[in-house]
Amino acid sequence: MNEFLFSDFPEVSTEDWKNQILKDLKGSPWDKVTWQTEEGFTIEPFYRKEDLPVLPRVFKRNPGWKVTEQVTSKSETNTLTEKGVDAAILISHEENGKNFGCQISSASDLESLSKSIGAIPLIVSLATRTPKFGDSLKKLVSSHNTVLGDFDPYGTAILCGELGCEENSIGKSFATLSGTKGFAGVGIHSLYLRDSGASISQELAYSLAWGVDYLNLHLQAGVSIEDAAANIWFWMGIGSDYFTEIAKFRAMRILWTEVLNVYKPGLGETLPALLLAQTSNFQYSAYDPYVNMLRGTTAAMSAVIGGADFINVSPFDSEYTTKQELGKRIARNAQLLLRYESFLDKVEDPASGSYYLEVLTKKLAETAWEKFQTVEKDGGFGASLKTGNIQRDIQSRATKKREALATKKEILLGTNQYPLPSERHAELKDSLRETETRLSYSEKSTYERLVPLRLSYEFDKWRNQTDRHVASGKKATKVFLLTIGDLTMRKARAGFSSNFIGCLGYEIFDNLGFSSVKEGVSKAKELGCEIVVLCSSDEEYATYLPEFAKEMGSQLPNSWKLLAGYPKDLVSQAESLGIDDFIHMKRNLVQFMEKAQTKWIGKPNE
Repeated sequence: MNEFLFSDFPEVSTEDWKNQILKDLKGSPWDKVTWQTEEGFTIEPFYRKEDLPVLPRVFKRNPGWKVTEQVTSKSETNTLTEKGVDAAILISHEENGKNFGCQISSASDLESLSKSIGAIPLIVSLATRTPKFGDSLKKLVSSHNTVLGDFDPYGTAILCGELGCEENSIGKSFATLSGTKGFAGVGIHSLYLRDSGASISQELAYSLAWGVDYLNLHLQAGVSIEDAAANIWFWMGIGSDYFTEIAKFRAMRILWTEVLNVYKPGLGETLPALLLAQTSNFQYSAYDPYVNMLRGTTAAMSAVIGGADFINVSPFDSEYTTKQELGKRIARNAQLLLRYESFLDKVEDPASGSYYLEVLTKKLAETAWEKFQTVEKDGGFGASLKTGNIQRDIQSRATKKREALATKKEILLGTNQYPLPSERHAELKDSLRETETRLSYSEKSTYERLVPLRLSYEFDKWRNQTDRHVASGKKATKVFLLTIGDLTMRKARAGFSSNFIGCLGYEIFDNLGFSSVKEGVSKAKELGCEIVVLCSSDEEYATYLPEFAKEMGSQLPNSWKLLAGYPKDLVSQAESLGIDDFIHMKRNLVQFMEKAQTKWIGKPNE
């Protein structure tokens, strides 16, 4: 059959589509069906060939991807291939004389560990020790085909405040690691930026600038541009913005191709970017951790469709235990399902031809390229890192994200929306204390540090106070929802209040409704509640407020009086009657949590 399937149907113009949408909107403005991305550009409800007449070619070294798993002890290595793992990340770091992860102190340790894994590609994370193991790492190529080292002085500076080596020796170290086919010794850890709250366009732009600095350092050390390009790979993060993450990986390939082609025409097509994608802990939640299974799966799918070469999904329960066999199994299986049941490894570029994704890729690439050029004008990545411009830019974005979460402009299921109040994780205190120690680290350093910090940290910190309180043998704070009056409004506000206060892990008593405020307060007193929330309509609050304040004063004088909603005309009256707080959409949830926990349980570490 040589005819096109739709040749018998009349062509529909872009104007026809738009008119149909406007008709369906029934008078609502066009803006109703467009949305503004975090990166600053507008997304239309549909795209066609005329929006992008020429589709870009996305170059990749090999089809498909490697299911990758992180290994921190030798006991985990023996059965990796049997479980469906295609590549392994060996973690072995030393800090202040202490060893973290696998024991790799010598070439023989590395050889023994690699043999126990089998003949699969290896990513060996030795950080600043990578140059010392350069020859040993290169030898592994003969048995593992692909070996990646992660020497990254700028990455070390981002986390630790110092390069971890002499600045004038970086190029020489790059040179010693280059020149072996199948081995790349310099890893650019943009994952650190994502874990610290960087946006997608920030990660893209800074990765490019980072890579250009490293290319130039190679060249200054006498390394050819071909060997320099082959010696650099990217360790990127994956967030939860599904489509934009797909576009990010495609944009990274396109942009890196352009960068390399500036150094030597055609080099970008010959040596496409080598990408390891890892789920960013920034979007993982500590509470309701099972939702992390969904986050990990969609993140992996984004990376697969976007064209990552290696994908590592973090275990859903990584905040609680190092014994993560279930978490690792599910993380592996998420990728195996994408391969063997969705067949996503059978197509070279699954997103190609989707005008939505193609336009999103183009716009994201243009936004990142503009930012990349700004960094270059400021002296490059290293110079901007030293002045702290990059760190401040990322911190500013992270702060906005946290504010959005605190005011529910951004939703994180199980954390600020639909929490499970009865869920208890007292053991999270150890992780929180470690984070607090890192945040309070005050020793001066050459570079301003970025502290990887999950988006939900402030929520977790205050919520955990309840868990520790209950674990000590005490009871959770009791909250009573006093529902009265208009049925629709009292139910809606009770539901909102339960969802809002549930983020604290308090025990909440909902009700069908009361005929009088006095009856409701008496029931709250019977249950021994420390917090009572009046739930009704704005119009009825004028009648109920005085009685509520009076009954609470006589029956529960030491309990909090809260109002569901924020009736502007009654706020002054409510405050004069002793209302302690208002539960409403614009109330900063983290600030409320801090206020409540300080009152009823105490501050962290008290």
